[in-house]
Amino acid sequence: MPNLFRSVSLLLRLRQAKKAVKRILDCFDRWKKEQEGLPARVINGKKMLIIRLDDIGDYLLFRNNLLVYKDSPRWSGHEIVLLGNSVWAGLFELLDRGTADRAIWVDKGKYARDASYRLALWIRLRQEGFEAVVCPSRTRPLLLDDLCVLATGAGRRLASVNTFPDRAWNQLSDGLYTDLFRAGDQLAHEFYFNGSFARWCCGAHYPGNRPEIAGPFGAQLTEPYILCFIGSSTKSKRWPVERWIALVRLLADSHSFKVIIAGGQHEEEMAGLIQKETNADSITGKASLTEVVDWAAGAVAIVTNDTMAAHLGASCNRPTLIIANGNNAHRFTDYARAGIGNVVTVYPRVFLRAREKSGGGHFHHVAVTADIASITAESVAEKLGGIIAARGEGRAGE
Repeated sequence: MPNLFRSVSLLLRLRQAKKAVKRILDCFDRWKKEQEGLPARVINGKKMLIIRLDDIGDYLLFRNNLLVYKDSPRWSGHEIVLLGNSVWAGLFELLDRGTADRAIWVDKGKYARDASYRLALWIRLRQEGFEAVVCPSRTRPLLLDDLCVLATGAGRRLASVNTFPDRAWNQLSDGLYTDLFRAGDQLAHEFYFNGSFARWCCGAHYPGNRPEIAGPFGAQLTEPYILCFIGSSTKSKRWPVERWIALVRLLADSHSFKVIIAGGQHEEEMAGLIQKETNADSITGKASLTEVVDWAAGAVAIVTNDTMAAHLGASCNRPTLIIANGNNAHRFTDYARAGIGNVVTVYPRVFLRAREKSGGGHFHHVAVTADIASITAESVAEKLGGIIAARGEGRAGE
């Protein structure tokens, strides 16, 4: 019976996805016509635009390569401008201010719903007079990245072959660019993909073997603590509250560490339920993104859903355990398989069986909410204990 429910859920999701793609393709045609009224482009010196409008986790896996673009002989003499997601503007200012000459910030929510805001951004991009525009994202949104590229009117437009599941979407998207990067390894972790793209675009890439945040960041408490990130952008990636309660209780029984619950404002109710049933403290909805970097850097270990905190923990080189449903595992959560140590991922059995059946190669896995709920608190606590012990014994990088 569970398999039947899962099959029905996947079928409904597939139908919804097809309808969504049609709506986006139709919207793309309308918005593209709106751009016909933009002013003529005038080249304004040697200027290159990097478009990186995806979410915080994607930025964390990309940001180490930013300086490569700025220092590349191929772009020598160019003013490097970053078109970025305003959600991580504070993180950029804290960690990467010197890696671009300046930044233009985009409120993605406002861009989607406010035609005047969208048009003003397109006009600004056109009037900047960019000579070249680079779109490093592996999966590109038509309505956002691609239309911003068109708005620039730049003569040279560089991107990776799009990897959206819909073929028509990819063909339309790829046709907008003059130069396309074709990744040889479809199973590459996103950190390594970003390096490969930078090497193609700039002739060099970040030499490190893992994402890295360097700086004077440290513990927020005098006592050791485990940081638990309970939120996620989608329900199918969100471990249920009852599992978090069970995990915190197990940690209280087996470790002397304080447990700190973290998340955004949308997770405040969930954090309150966990606090009510356990001895955990919470910074949910209180700590800013830049403050969360300090919290992560000082933690004994980090437990998180498949969200930005997974990449933050990896970047701070803290023992990190990811609770993941398997969607895009090879790109974002398969740290150990990519040879990046100090990170362990726990997957549902349904995903592990599907991956084994595929021979371990590339396959498109779609998870439902019940998948991640099937992961037990006991299995997470056991894996967490192992990674903490390995760190203490100096074996965490294995």
